[in-house]
Amino acid sequence: MDSLVLLLTKYGYFILFPLAAFEGPMVSLAVGFFVSLGYLKFLPAYVILLLGDLIPDTIYYYIGRFGSKRKIMEKYGSRLNLMEKLWLEHGKKTMFLSKLAYGLSTPFLISAGLVKMPLKRFVSYAFPVTVFQYAAIMAIGYYLGSSYQLAAKFIDYTGIIIAIVFVIFIAVYVFFVKYARRQIEKMEKEEL
Repeated sequence: MDSLVLLLTKYGYFILFPLAAFEGPMVSLAVGFFVSLGYLKFLPAYVILLLGDLIPDTIYYYIGRFGSKRKIMEKYGSRLNLMEKLWLEHGKKTMFLSKLAYGLSTPFLISAGLVKMPLKRFVSYAFPVTVFQYAAIMAIGYYLGSSYQLAAKFIDYTGIIIAIVFVIFIAVYVFFVKYARRQIEKMEKEEL
């Protein structure tokens, strides 16, 4: 975080986009702090942060859409059906959880392209989550000021907790789907 502070004070807006593309939430916390000190203006910094998040998300989508599907299907074919169901039936919830879940965002965004979710829908789901996420984190950085290191740990822990809850949700969902299928097969056999 200290090196991030040095980069932002030295290069300002010029370094903001690549930093946001690499580690947006942590950068937005520091940007909120710098806005509170008057080093950066809110609106230009906020727009750059949004672009630094949405452009890589769209690239991940296109990697899934036009990448090597054969290799992915060989490795994750059975899970792709679950991903397709999540994106097509629960797209908004999936986007919300995947964007906020630390470490799961990239694979989920790629999977949206793999299941051929329309780009317009993908962006319409990603944009509001990104707007909310960065506004909230910048506000935390703005109001916490110099205690940004404490807030950075809180944001990391929150992302990890969201990721764990999301993985548990998927595991429970898969378990219940398999259980329901077994029960249906059992009832069909009993009828014969």
